[in-house]
Amino acid sequence: MKRQVYTLLIAGTLAMMATGCYKQLLPDEKEHFSNNANFDGDTYQANFGRTNVFYGKFNADNSTQPLTFEMKNIARPDGMPAPELLEEVNTWQWKEYYSGTEKSVAEIEAKRIQVKRPILDMRSTSGDLVFWATDTSKIKQGIYTFDILVKNKGGQKTFQKRKLDLRRPRPYEPYEFDDITGLQKKESNSNNLIYNHPTVIGVQDMQNNEIKSEQVNVYFVKTGTTKNTLTFKFYDQDSLPIKMSKFNVTKWDSLRYYSNTAGLNVNFGFNRKFSSDSAIVTWDVTSPYPVLADVGINEKASIMFTYERVSYGIRRQAGIGYGFAVFEPGSWDVIFKFKVNPKFTND
Repeated sequence: MKRQVYTLLIAGTLAMMATGCYKQLLPDEKEHFSNNANFDGDTYQANFGRTNVFYGKFNADNSTQPLTFEMKNIARPDGMPAPELLEEVNTWQWKEYYSGTEKSVAEIEAKRIQVKRPILDMRSTSGDLVFWATDTSKIKQGIYTFDILVKNKGGQKTFQKRKLDLRRPRPYEPYEFDDITGLQKKESNSNNLIYNHPTVIGVQDMQNNEIKSEQVNVYFVKTGTTKNTLTFKFYDQDSLPIKMSKFNVTKWDSLRYYSNTAGLNVNFGFNRKFSSDSAIVTWDVTSPYPVLADVGINEKASIMFTYERVSYGIRRQAGIGYGFAVFEPGSWDVIFKFKVNPKFTND
């Protein structure tokens, strides 16, 4: 028995030695840089006044990681060097994850830290590009160009003439003005101006006709810069205020919107206040609003103002809803203006 065990040990040792020798004879694994590695498109469209983030535009096509990315030859629309795009600005980055369960604006802000970053900022390990919020005092609207050098130990490639298309601010979304010309948009094949409209469900006029979405315009008006707030107002066709008390089944204490990025329903805002005449309602909010509007995918807040009335023995529920985002800090009024008077009383 001992002889059999000894024989097995010898055989195992010889096998390990043979394996080790075999591995030494194998060539080292080579780094690989794929000829098909590429970016998804060559243009980055960005707006002043907000953080513009471009994720996941590079396809490595099985190139060996890690890869490094570097911007080169940054040029203005006239072809001259654009060092101003590499100037550092104060901006905010998250030091803790936003959970969506925070109870105040202060609790959210405590999770961010102010840092200095280049205005045009490329992440060296991923190729993700960020154009940080800035204004037009030093950088002008237009199409800038730059090259991107991508490399690993197996090779490299320079992607030339990437375009940074800088446009006018879009302080809120949806935005009814052209961000190149600054003019209010018009309907295609028509001279009619485009306005923002809410979702209108079951709302009737004084003759009990259904009011359509296009019969209500939505306007954004900035009223101050000292605090980030959202104020909602409603006006009838005669520009008389409609009191918030008319929306008699709105659950003011539990208004929430769904955050695509956080993956749950989050508080619409904080520290809600009604005016003494109930004509307006105001929330304290973050900037941007919703919280992750500048980095999330289609991240917007939504609100629904609901009420009910009895019409000839039938209880009718109705609502006016709207989905939006605000990118420019400050106090903003969101105004709903009816072109025909809505009916809130019972028949």
